[in-house]
Amino acid sequence: MKLVSKNIIKHPLFQKSIIYTITDAINKAIPFLLLPFLTHYLSPADYGVVSNYNVYISVLLIFVGLNLNGAMAANFYHYSKEEIAEYISSIFIIIFCATVIVGLIVGVTAGYVSSLTTIAPLFLFVGVLVAASQGGTAINLDLWRLEEKPLAFGGYQIAQSAINICLTVFFLAYMRLGADGRIGAMIITSVLFFIVSMFVLFKRGYLKLSINKKYMRDALAFGLPMIPHTLGIWIRTGIDRIYITKFYGVAEAGLYSTGFQFGLLLSFLVMAFHNAYVPYVYKLLASNQPEQKGKLVKFTYIYMLAVLLLALVFSFISYFIVYHFLSVRYLESAKYIGWAMFTQAFQGMYLIVGIYIFYSKKTAKLAIVTSSLSILQLILSYLLVKYIGPIGAAYSSFIVCVVNFIVVWYLSVHVYAMPWFNFKKIKV
Repeated sequence: MKLVSKNIIKHPLFQKSIIYTITDAINKAIPFLLLPFLTHYLSPADYGVVSNYNVYISVLLIFVGLNLNGAMAANFYHYSKEEIAEYISSIFIIIFCATVIVGLIVGVTAGYVSSLTTIAPLFLFVGVLVAASQGGTAINLDLWRLEEKPLAFGGYQIAQSAINICLTVFFLAYMRLGADGRIGAMIITSVLFFIVSMFVLFKRGYLKLSINKKYMRDALAFGLPMIPHTLGIWIRTGIDRIYITKFYGVAEAGLYSTGFQFGLLLSFLVMAFHNAYVPYVYKLLASNQPEQKGKLVKFTYIYMLAVLLLALVFSFISYFIVYHFLSVRYLESAKYIGWAMFTQAFQGMYLIVGIYIFYSKKTAKLAIVTSSLSILQLILSYLLVKYIGPIGAAYSSFIVCVVNFIVVWYLSVHVYAMPWFNFKKIKV
């Protein structure tokens, strides 16, 4: 047993996974660890503007980046390095054209978007460049991941986060620029590391001065159909802040964003476990042994209970942090914490039952569920926020996640046979 454990620890795949996990943990922990500092130098209104800017960049990235880094990844192992270089160069042509088109649309709608989000028009225009920069940097990072170079991947991300933090501290603590300083740090970091990414891609031979229409069509064929899916995800995670800003002001949106920021505590654990658990489940299912299915069902029930208990424990820990480490201006954010935690808990429960849908390759049904629930979120959030108050956004997120979990579990039961309710087959 000890020999097996040592072999696993020494296995290159395990070591690379550890590096990716640590890197991901550091980058996801930074926004949370920065909270005491940000709440000291930013008012809730300032924090709301920053949160809305992140939401704005996210929606721009859908139409500027077009998930083209995914298209490159899907073709990476099928093409030579020279062909991949030409493919990447073609992708950047598409990103450039998309940036121009989105920029023109922003120019026409900037006034309305500014009134809706309270983001300065100048930052709205620059946001298009930020989205394009993030789309370009994603290609560089994905290349390192595909080449199995976790140190380069992790080091680059950590360096990017470090520069972002340093600029944020300088602009807020020294320059006292408020929300403009935090947004400025994000802009500078994004553009700077896009320039570095372009230089790295060029030096490594992944950029060519050529345009391949075939590759452009292939990349668009991959990216364009993904827009509804990614837009649906954005609606599920971003529309609530826009509604709160519209009806109750940007300061309340800042409090809401702060409360839901604590959900990252549970989200990271859930995703880290999910990424490690999926290959294990696939392997057991491939063996097609009934007793293994029973064990998986038993473990799933234990996992669900554990996630709900963790949500409860993390809620109390988060309340303690709010009342002892954040500025007194943010005490009202505590009312959102419990909803944020249990929303993430049901998201984690959805992921674990959804595994069987992916394994059976019945994802078309899952796409219908995702689209339908995005529409539900759009309508329900609007109604609850307007008629109940800002807390209605938290209710909406929680309700949609619970419904998502129940519907996906129902689908899972029908697309892949597991002894979910046959307790005799679930081994004690």
